Order: sequence, then structure tokens, then C-alpha cells
Amino acid sequence: MSAAPRVAVIGGGWAGLSAAEALCGRAQITLFEAGRQCGGRARALGGGSGFAHADNGQHILVGAYRQVLDVLARCGVREEEAFLRLPLQWHLADGLQFAARRLSAPLHLLFGVLGARGIGWGEKTALLRQMRALQSLRLTEDIPVAAWLRRQQVSHRLQQQFWQPLVWGAMNTALEQASLQRLQNVLRDGVWAERAASDFLLPKQDFGRLFAEPVCRRLQKYGAQIRLETRVPQIEQTLSGSLLVNGEVFDAAVLAVAPYHVPPLLPEAAPPEIAAALNALAYHAITTVYLRYPVAPELPAPITGLAEGTAQWFIDRDALGFGRGEVSAVISLSDQYGKLSLEEWIRRVQHDLRRICPHLSRPVAAQVITEKRATAASRTDNPAIPTAWLRHQHIYLAGDYLHPRYPATLEAAVQSGRQAAALLLKDAG
Repeated sequence: MSAAPRVAVIGGGWAGLSAAEALCGRAQITLFEAGRQCGGRARALGGGSGFAHADNGQHILVGAYRQVLDVLARCGVREEEAFLRLPLQWHLADGLQFAARRLSAPLHLLFGVLGARGIGWGEKTALLRQMRALQSLRLTEDIPVAAWLRRQQVSHRLQQQFWQPLVWGAMNTALEQASLQRLQNVLRDGVWAERAASDFLLPKQDFGRLFAEPVCRRLQKYGAQIRLETRVPQIEQTLSGSLLVNGEVFDAAVLAVAPYHVPPLLPEAAPPEIAAALNALAYHAITTVYLRYPVAPELPAPITGLAEGTAQWFIDRDALGFGRGEVSAVISLSDQYGKLSLEEWIRRVQHDLRRICPHLSRPVAAQVITEKRATAASRTDNPAIPTAWLRHQHIYLAGDYLHPRYPATLEAAVQSGRQAAALLLKDAG
């Protein structure tokens, strides 16, 4: 390849944008995005939604998302303008409640759990023993979280009040299939690593303003071409070793689309086991319900959960400074409820919210967004995606589903995109 390789980045989600940003100034970039805007599964919703802003899902970031924050800083986004940073707090309105203390890790969590409300002293010490056991566990083979919980003889109460909401929120995967190794990695690199890593980061802007638009501005500053509403057909290989992408010649390509969109893009000569592994991935849905009330609901905490109910977490959007009586509700694994109508989702979430705020009136605005394949399931039997042949052809995959340590998160997407860019530049050498 030349000193400045011609690179096609296919997919303008967080992985594709991060790959392109990492290539800025070191490659000639053309980014292809099939949609009308960049952002992928974490993007702003266009049009008048009736809310201060609405994304295609209520995402909660954490302080451990170091590479997300690094990309934003490189693109001129100031954290304090983009996010409300809150110390770790676990507030189930119908159960366990604790908050991290202003101490170094792991004391911030230890004393936070010891001061917890909603459970007895024996359950507090049991929860700390379970955390310690998982932290020190050396896994020779991955097992489901549910199997480990049984080995630890975790009570039903602690499972419902802590472990299940944690796994559902962090991994969007059922306990019976969720990878214990990946849960351990999330906790080791986040909550247990340092106090700041466990902080919550609540977006104060829509994800277009927060991520996609600043990254695209940086790409254009470096001469990148961004082609929206462009659906790329199958990649072709030339006799000279170049790649034909949408009829244009490139030295390399980054495929940063959802895994189920990758097989149709692969060159005809691609080994069939690549598509087979991608097609073997399973997915789960996430539903977000946005509600606006004439009077603010006054949730007891900015992030308030329920151990028993349809909605797992409510986010007080007034805490973000909107002052419009807005609340968003998050339902992980929402496919477990089957196909519900928009009215039924709103009815169920309203019922759950009234358990916390009994005198709540009817909402004056509501919006339901379901991402049917929001994340690839983080299971113990996830197939390894073979990439050696692709790399030899100067084709690089990027996406949260590829991360070797983490479940499908925004941080995993960013890290994957940057890793794809690093491999491309290394091979271009």
C-alpha cells in the first residue's frame, strides 16, 4: 500500500466512526453509511419528538469508557458539557439501595454496600463475599452467570435485587446464557478498578450532537468523504489486490456494519466459515419508553430501578437540566415479553412508575423505541469470528460484537474500531 492508503469505512456507527477517526491524517478515507445520519444503534432521532431530545435508546455510559471519552476529547467535546457525572449509586425503589463512598477503590464499594438499605446485615456481607469471590476467581473455562450463582448459593433475593439487574443492564443477556468471564472483565476494569471508573455518565445532549457530529466534523477537517444514504453492494477483488467498493478502488476496507449485514458484503472468495460464525450470533432487544408529564414525577434518585416490574430502570431527565417533567424507562431483554403494542408498553411502564410515584398523572407525551437486535448476546457459546483471511485481503471487521473481553457496549464498539484501524495501519506499514 501507499503511505496514505485509500480506505473505505463501511458503516457510520460508533465502531466505524472510531475507526475513521483513528485513521485521520494517515489515510484517504471514504465513509459509507446506508442511513440518513451516522451513529448506528446509538443515534439521535430526527424530527419533532416532543422531548428535549430523544435517541434510539436511553444509553448510560460509565467512567470506565475511557476510549469513548478519549475520542470525544480528540473531537473537541468537553465531558462536563456532554454528560452529567454521578458517583455510582444503586437505587431500587422496591429493594436494595446503596451509593459508593468518596474513597479509593475498592473501599468506595465496600463501605457503600455496608451502608446499604433494603437488605439485612447478613445479605450485605454475603453480597461482599460474592463480589470478592468473583474478583479472585480464575476461570479456566467460561461458564454461565447462573451456574456460578448456584455454586455460590446466592439467595433469590440477592439475585433479584443485584445480580440479575446488573447482568441485564451490562450485558443484555439472560443469566442462564450470560458469560461469567465477560461480567468479571466488566467489573474488574470498571467498578473494581478505580472510583471514577464506576461513575455514571448521563448524556445531556442527543447522540448526534454528542458523538456523531463532532467525529464527522473532524473527519471532514482531514479531507474524509462521508457518503450518507449509500448502501454498499458486495466487495469485489481486483487482480492487482485492490478492493472495489461501490465501484471505487480502495487499498483496504473496514466493515463496521452489524454482523448480520457483513456476509452479503464479503468477497465471493471469502471462506464460508466466516459467514457461518456471523450467522450463529444471537441477539436481544432493548426497549426505551420516553414519557413527559405536566408535573415532574420526582424520582427518589436520578437513576431509579425496580427489581419486580417490566421497566428495570427509570432515568430522571429533569436531573439533566431539562426541567420538562421527562422520564425515560429502560427495558433490557425486552424480547422476553413478546410483541407488545406501543400502548401496552406505555401502560406497563406507567404502572411501574406509579409504584414509585403513586400520585402521578397521565403523561402528556410518550414515545416507544424498540431495537429488536440492539446487541449481540454475550453468551458463553458465542462463536469465534475468523478474521485471518480477511486481514490478508486488507479487509478488517469492526463492531462491539468482536470485543474479546467485553459485552456489546459503546466502549467495545469504539475499542473495536480503533483496533481495526491500528491493524490496517500496521499492515500498510
